[in-house]
Amino acid sequence: MMDKNIVVLIGVVEFSFTVSNADYNKFLNASGGKGVTAAYNFLASTVDNKQVAKLKGLIVDKENQPIATTVLEVTQIIAEEMGDGLPAVVKQRKSSTNSVSEMDTSSS
Repeated sequence: MMDKNIVVLIGVVEFSFTVSNADYNKFLNASGGKGVTAAYNFLASTVDNKQVAKLKGLIVDKENQPIATTVLEVTQIIAEEMGDGLPAVVKQRKSSTNSVSEMDTSSS
């Protein structure tokens, strides 16, 4: 998969993120228990270099801590963009009452 250029409007400023599948996977793998920190690091490392300071000014508070709701909201927008164009391979089961024999007949 090629890098995706994803533009996110935060307030009145458009930020450009260049995200590869490897970047996104690294973020997901690193987020175990530290989702906000991982999301913040992901955004800071993929935003256009000229926009890093401005982005940080919008996604951290006065104590220099990431603003969780903003960071996660921006990350969610990127997550949705990363999934665009992919086939739906995961589907919810319609019913949990299917028996093993019902499932076996579909494969014969």
